Amino acid sequence: MRMQKIFAVLILAALVLAVCTAAIADTQRVLDRAKAKNIALITREQAIAIADKELAAKNIKAVLNDADLDNEAGKYYNGSDFRPVYELEYKAAGGLEYDIDVDAVTGEILKFKADD
Repeated sequence: MRMQKIFAVLILAALVLAVCTAAIADTQRVLDRAKAKNIALITREQAIAIADKELAAKNIKAVLNDADLDNEAGKYYNGSDFRPVYELEYKAAGGLEYDIDVDAVTGEILKFKADD
């Protein structure tokens, strides 16, 4: 029984590592493409500050859970093949989650959505 638990923990750790590695690789691809196209991006920290300010303006207390940089051209910018967006996820007390997408070029909030 103890070996099964150890094995399960090792498999879970491997899956977490694989997901984290993929997210880092995706972010690096977006950064590399922005640099190749000579597009200046706001930083992850700036995107978080923008989202934090929006939450504060709405009097919402939430904690950052995840922040990823992705190419969301098709989602927000028709006719463009490349437009980086920071996808931020926050959690508030009571289990409420907030998804906030911030344009990585302009800093504009593209999405502000609450989910239970």
